[in-house]
Amino acid sequence: MPRDRSRQAEDDEEDENFWKGLGRDLLVAVIIVVVFLAAIYAYAGVWPPLVVVESSSMQHSNQESFVGVIDTGDMVFQQAAPTRSSVVTYLEGRANGYATYGDYGDVIIFRRAGDPTPVIHRAIMYITIFANGTANVPDLLGISGWDAWGDAGRTTSPYFLHNVTIQRMGFNQDLAIDFNFIGLSPAVRGRSGYITMGDHNAPGYDTSWLPRQEDVIGRARGEIPWFGLLKLTLQPTDSCCAAGWGDTAAPKNSWDSLLVSLIFLLALPFILEYAMRGWTKYVSPRLPEIRWPWKRQRKPTAPNGDPPLEEEAESVDREPDE
Repeated sequence: MPRDRSRQAEDDEEDENFWKGLGRDLLVAVIIVVVFLAAIYAYAGVWPPLVVVESSSMQHSNQESFVGVIDTGDMVFQQAAPTRSSVVTYLEGRANGYATYGDYGDVIIFRRAGDPTPVIHRAIMYITIFANGTANVPDLLGISGWDAWGDAGRTTSPYFLHNVTIQRMGFNQDLAIDFNFIGLSPAVRGRSGYITMGDHNAPGYDTSWLPRQEDVIGRARGEIPWFGLLKLTLQPTDSCCAAGWGDTAAPKNSWDSLLVSLIFLLALPFILEYAMRGWTKYVSPRLPEIRWPWKRQRKPTAPNGDPPLEEEAESVDREPDE
């Protein structure tokens, strides 16, 4: 009977230790997740820090996606851009060589009035448009290869322009795009903001809205390719994936790359397990034992299990030399 009670006490202690260990592990996991999310938010300054690209407006090809280019189904990391100096436009990037995602300037994420879905396009230029439809574009002074017209006809001034034609635009630098400020929506007159354009939409640019700085949610800073297709497959939009997996709204190689990535992630635990087994069985036994200077060495133990042997100094009596 006492033995049964002792065994029961041991079982209860094991259960208690198990639940304590599990609780400790969960707490550590929660702390790691919280610290990770806090670090992301501290860097991004906006939540959520990732957005899924739902359309092909930023692609550089109809049939193929590329790492480093924003394609349908990519997840884009965004960072807050609260001030005008936070955004480098295409004109500014062309002047100083600054480029992102395959072309000059920053790609921004912004909202249009009355539309809850964010838009991700490249910021081409920052303008001030007046009530009569003319616009100031001072950043034109930093580049070459443009022709402008104002009230008096052709001009080399970037102020009070009716329109401007910029050569060598597009990610292939093979387009001459005319920006007609008189043709912008009357609703955007009397304000300052960005003319934006999707890389895939060129030479077409946005004419119905002119996002102000306060409309900008963030600027694109890195991407996770393909994995946004999982969300679009489960929650299709008007732009993508109503047909499910393999929808042609996204490039075929994006679906193929996603499939390969998922298979690799599923196989990764097994690959690591077999690698550890191989290390333990074949590599580790052949490595010499490393004696770290800070590691306390154990004294040799007597064969019969007695306490460690003490080394004794051996004295040898010698006869004096004759």
